[in-house]
Amino acid sequence: MSEDFSLEIKEREYFEDGIFRVLDKLHSDSARFITHTNRQHYYIHEVRTNIKKIRGVLRLLRHEIGDESYSEMNGYYRELAQEVALLRDDTSQIELLQEIKLKLRNPAVTKAIDKIISQHRRNRKIAFDHFKETGHAEDIKQMILSLQQMTHSLDFAGDPESFILKSLQQIYHQARSAFETTELVNDDEIYHSWRKQVKYLTYHLMLLNKAWPNSIRAYISDLSVLGSTLGKLHDLDLFHAAVKANNITIRDKDSRTKLMRYLYNRRSVLRKRVQALGEQCFAESSDAFALRIFENWQNSVMHKKYLKRTSSRTQKNDIQCDCD
Repeated sequence: MSEDFSLEIKEREYFEDGIFRVLDKLHSDSARFITHTNRQHYYIHEVRTNIKKIRGVLRLLRHEIGDESYSEMNGYYRELAQEVALLRDDTSQIELLQEIKLKLRNPAVTKAIDKIISQHRRNRKIAFDHFKETGHAEDIKQMILSLQQMTHSLDFAGDPESFILKSLQQIYHQARSAFETTELVNDDEIYHSWRKQVKYLTYHLMLLNKAWPNSIRAYISDLSVLGSTLGKLHDLDLFHAAVKANNITIRDKDSRTKLMRYLYNRRSVLRKRVQALGEQCFAESSDAFALRIFENWQNSVMHKKYLKRTSSRTQKNDIQCDCD
């Protein structure tokens, strides 16, 4: 991703123009990255992130383009994400294991972890070689470019009072509900689901970043920290589950005990941290959140630009917020 690109509509840009510009950039970068032969693990991560952002844009438009169109498009991108997911998993575990090595600094554990890292690197090389040799990288590139053309058939008016704020309220409600569930159910999958909703909410707010005052931008930053911490927790959960199920073998009993103790303590620390961040990010109801967002939107340059563009149209009704 070029350094001057950010996932946001520009302050003086029409909503529709900004959405299509962002979508085009995410698609074109992904199509270029997928066929890179150097630093493949880095570029695969960028492609996966871009796909998540595209799905986030579609969620923002959902109430305007309709459930049928949204479901169809989201299904295509979900399949695309699954195509590249396996190429990223080994790298995620390598990065996690290297971090564990630095934290523990135990020779016996380090020796065991180094063997696991070596296996992940071998698996990653085999996967990438197969990806290239079978021509699958080029197939996915063409799929991405085809989907880019398909997005231009989307029809949306760009009226924030009819769908943008409704989408924001809905995703906030889903993220807040997932957070509340983590307080009642101690399950790894719940945290993973919460992370997805947090990511989508973050992407939504980033797109409209220019419309918000500094207080909302600080909130975006807090959500980003929460999403990142939930990501670290997810990687630890996956590794812990693999060790516990003996899918990853650590023959030295003492090393295995030390590693499991570290994983238990680290997961406990991260869960406490995400709970604290969750209380900070989801303190208000979705109704209160939507009202705050709406008031900020009405005072924004972006909204005033939209009103100017639609001044010749029939006057719109007031926003109707769905209650929790």
